[in-house]
Amino acid sequence: MDSKVLEATLREKTGKGPARRYRVQGYIPAVMYGYKGTKSIAVRRAEFESIFEEIGEHSIITLNLNDKEKVDVIVKDYQIDPVRKSLIHLDFLEIESGKELRTEIPIKIVGESKGVKKGGILEEFLREIEVECLPKDLPEYIELDISDLDLGDSFHVSDLKVKEGIKILSSPDQVILTIGVPSKVAAATETTEEEEEERPEEEESTEKE
Repeated sequence: MDSKVLEATLREKTGKGPARRYRVQGYIPAVMYGYKGTKSIAVRRAEFESIFEEIGEHSIITLNLNDKEKVDVIVKDYQIDPVRKSLIHLDFLEIESGKELRTEIPIKIVGESKGVKKGGILEEFLREIEVECLPKDLPEYIELDISDLDLGDSFHVSDLKVKEGIKILSSPDQVILTIGVPSKVAAATETTEEEEEERPEEEESTEKE
């Protein structure tokens, strides 16, 4: 998967004061945790938010540090201002080429289940799973087709299909989603089943008369 390039600047000064000034100038202060050490950096807010919105939290980004060094990273963590709801700090984790990494991948649901068409409710319990793979094999998401799921059906981590080279670390017994049966639908189903059970008896008594 091709990564997006994000321009990054090394921060000469750290602390609350300098970080605040970076934010005023349109940057987001950040820290890059690398296997050779930690670096304090800053990235353009508009540029990062544009990339972040397009590829999401778990995809690979290439940081271009002062136009001198390019480093592949993933977003490890981020902080949001509770009042303004804007990003105020980022943590990047450097990816070592040829070495497997562990991260979480979002689950993308596609299709409409048979159960939902009958009035069932899609209940999601797990939106991401933990995987281990080489950076080159890291997908943007893992697709889950729910078209064949009927009322009362569940989908577990063990049911997911991933390409070769990706190891799922999440517990296989974890439930990703179920197609819940609303009380009205359940009552209607029970009524139909009762009618079907009673019908042969009615027909039999009619024949005897």
